[in-house]
Amino acid sequence: MSRLWFNSAWPGTDAVLDGFERPKMARLRLERFPRGVDNYHIDVALGPALVKATQTYVNALVRESVQHLWKQPVQPFSDSILQAFGRIVAEHHNAVVKQARSDNRLERVQLFELSVLKLLLEQVDAELSALRLELEEARSAPARQLNGQSLELHRHAVTLARQSWHVRYRVARQVMREYLRIEHSRLRKVRKSVLGVSWPLPERLISNPLLQLEGSGDQRDFARVYPLLLHDSETAVAVNRCVLDVFAEWLPAAVQMPPRQLPAESFLPGVNRQDQGSTRSLLETERRVRQLFVRGELSDAGTNWMDEPDNACALLGGAGEAWPAAFGWRQPGIAGLQRHLNTQLERALKRAGLLAAVRASYVFASIYPALGLVDAEGLLFDYLKGDIGRADMKRRLDNADGVKDAAATLRRIEQLRKDAAKQPEMRRRQLIARFADDFLRLRRDLKFAWRALVGMDGIRLVVDEREQALAMENETLQVFCREDVALASRGSVVGHVIIKADVRGASEIVTQMRRRNMNPASHFSRYFYDPITRSLERFGAHKVVVEGDAVMLAVLEHGDETAERMAVARACCLAVKILEFAEQMNAENERIGLPPIELGLGVSYADEAPTYLYDHGRKVTISPAIHSARRLSSCHALLRQSCPLPGGRGLCVATPVHGEDDANETLVRYNVNGIELDAEAFAQLHVELSMRRMSTREKQSSHREVLFAGNCADTRGESHLLVVRERRIKLWVGRQLLDAHEDARRFYEVVTDQRLITRVLDRLPSDEQPARQTAPPARPMPQGLGLQ
Repeated sequence: MSRLWFNSAWPGTDAVLDGFERPKMARLRLERFPRGVDNYHIDVALGPALVKATQTYVNALVRESVQHLWKQPVQPFSDSILQAFGRIVAEHHNAVVKQARSDNRLERVQLFELSVLKLLLEQVDAELSALRLELEEARSAPARQLNGQSLELHRHAVTLARQSWHVRYRVARQVMREYLRIEHSRLRKVRKSVLGVSWPLPERLISNPLLQLEGSGDQRDFARVYPLLLHDSETAVAVNRCVLDVFAEWLPAAVQMPPRQLPAESFLPGVNRQDQGSTRSLLETERRVRQLFVRGELSDAGTNWMDEPDNACALLGGAGEAWPAAFGWRQPGIAGLQRHLNTQLERALKRAGLLAAVRASYVFASIYPALGLVDAEGLLFDYLKGDIGRADMKRRLDNADGVKDAAATLRRIEQLRKDAAKQPEMRRRQLIARFADDFLRLRRDLKFAWRALVGMDGIRLVVDEREQALAMENETLQVFCREDVALASRGSVVGHVIIKADVRGASEIVTQMRRRNMNPASHFSRYFYDPITRSLERFGAHKVVVEGDAVMLAVLEHGDETAERMAVARACCLAVKILEFAEQMNAENERIGLPPIELGLGVSYADEAPTYLYDHGRKVTISPAIHSARRLSSCHALLRQSCPLPGGRGLCVATPVHGEDDANETLVRYNVNGIELDAEAFAQLHVELSMRRMSTREKQSSHREVLFAGNCADTRGESHLLVVRERRIKLWVGRQLLDAHEDARRFYEVVTDQRLITRVLDRLPSDEQPARQTAPPARPMPQGLGLQ
């Protein structure tokens, strides 16, 4: 559309483009892998445990789904099947993430996740094919023919064939819903902690509904996600022309109108091979993709503003009750431009004869679930569009399955249609903006489905041991936990962390409680020791020593392929929790008139297994990390008296200068409710997590300090922000603490100051937080950095 048509008071092209949101996603890097023995595919071997768990889970889902379809009593499968599937997926995933960090190859995670996606979808198709074959063999058995069961089995086979698209979608949707639940609850947090990226394989690519629909699916399933008129590919082509013409001035360079006469050759050579399970889905998706896209846009691995459909909805005024809404634009005249473009798209759809079908699609999505008209989707849609009249509709309803009273059903349809028309989103302008949003969502999903299917088509899941051996000999096999995971063993210990907490003030509290006839044992258990015990499993720790004035814990680092290798990170998070428990206990102490307890915590790492001695069956831990942790958690009495920190709490490490009592000790500490890491633990932390470096300035000096921030996932998959501060060791001269020179030694402190943590969190660019939107979320079909 020429710029001459636009009013000069409207925002310019660049101003409009600046208001768009542009999604950011990691690119697929599969070209970095060598081709397999056939010189086309990437040969991949997944662990037998993963393949077996997937087969068992998908088989159970298919059986349950067909029981619904055949109206048989449903026998839910055991929860243990689902739990085993989630556990084994997580174990294989963690091994891949660990190896990817070790090799600095993020693309290994992409290949693994795409292979798992291929395995899941192909297994759905394989189980349905096996069920059809099972029905046919059972129906053909002589014994079945004699007792009359052959007819019933024939009915089952016919029903399954007629509903194959729907059954496939239903099972695939359940499988992907569970897989995404595992992704969100556990896997993405591990990736964020270890690799610094939550979604190496974009989430929109994994959760794409078109992969579950296997192309377009049938009408009822398609209408759950997209406007029904777009199920017809020729209609989608006409809508594509209308939308691209209206947005012509702002289209990205790669987006062009496909020619009306499509080229004869395929976008992807070799897609007609019959040895790949995803052939039907790939061919159907390619057919539709070629109608809506040019090769250049598909070849562009990046994203553009059209991949965020809310941009189009916003430029047309939005689908909210207040219309038009300015969204991210602040230029004068934006409302006029939105009205103009909304009107232009409405006219374009009307000229194409699609306006009635647009409105009918949304009415259909609103009323169809309440009607129960199975296999009558096309009939209802034609009636809502006005293609058939009331009398003809009543006559056809008389012949529809499941309709007992056609007149009553027709009256219900009319009432539901009137109710739907009263909704704010069904207003004329909002409907046009909403439709543009939904069409671009389909367009984006088609593009991403194409990328996913092309990627999966280039992968060969090798399960035959002879083929695996051949690929191994040629060094082309990508192995992801090929051998079955030994779930009963976590492998040998290759390192460990000691957490030492000095507990100060416990004796005074016990003395006062006894004087007041109170029970100190239950008080300490309830507010301090029991909360620590409950947190041990969450952070993979165990007790070493628990005494009245000390708590010592250990976190072991295992060397097997599935170990997450986050011993230091989880130990730091547990130390923060211990401080929180102490603060909660102190709040209760203050309430009942008791003095507070005080802690000093040290975290030390050793890259070896601890040694265990036994005293009459009691295990005694021997480790160099214990001595180090004791030093880190200590608080020098004279330093505390002469140089208290502001607020009386915190961490400071100093070198005594001249005549201090501890002449043999090179460093002394002020540790009151602070957490110190030794240098070995700090170095190991960088191996475990992707830490972001940033800087801050001390309030009491002109020195800048360095902060390191990263996310640690605990054993439950919950994420914790971990911030470590690097500080200079000070000089202790007389009764003063002085800043050392620039090349002074450093010490490392786990930050617990919530104000500083909040500032760090605000500065961290995290994909954990939702991005700013230019428009409300699309309405689904019913059903370093510097800190100053």
